[in-house]
Amino acid sequence: MKREVPPQQAHRLLATRPVCLVTTMSQGQVNVMTLAWHCPVSLDPPLLAMAVHPSTLTHELLRQREECVLNIPGRPLLEAVLTCGSITGRDEDKVSRLGLELEAGQALDAPWVVACLAHLECVLVDRIQPGDHTIYIMQIVSAWAEEEAFGQTWIAPPAADELAPLLHLGGAAFATLGSLSSQTNRDAEHE
Repeated sequence: MKREVPPQQAHRLLATRPVCLVTTMSQGQVNVMTLAWHCPVSLDPPLLAMAVHPSTLTHELLRQREECVLNIPGRPLLEAVLTCGSITGRDEDKVSRLGLELEAGQALDAPWVVACLAHLECVLVDRIQPGDHTIYIMQIVSAWAEEEAFGQTWIAPPAADELAPLLHLGGAAFATLGSLSSQTNRDAEHE
């Protein structure tokens, strides 16, 4: 038997996907924000879309600097993911509060969260305001991942739990990768 899902919660049917810690920087001010609403939208050029509420400091810093890093955390950063998603950088320096180690990115000024498994450095291509969130279209200019965690895809099952990306299920529910169901040679055709 199936149950009806209210349209306002239907986005959770599209989960799971890795949660991200987005780092932005403008005029020396760094912010980290939890982001679950993102998706790839083009392979050539490599583009992704991310939804950011206009009330956030990340929104403000993206408008000023037009670049960011999507950092993909593993389970050890769950507390940071929850905290960065529940407090604003306008009131508190989340990096200091959480003791996050940052380092310079490879292509941009926005820093990486060192403890994350992967980093996608992105520059703004476009933005639209279709509803209560701004959709930022970002071009990936550089991407890096832990070799033990990512080959052509995330490695499943991971060699160690801390090497599995933290997946957002909705709300405050998270999971990590489990067993691999299928992997074919078709993956190479769609890279």
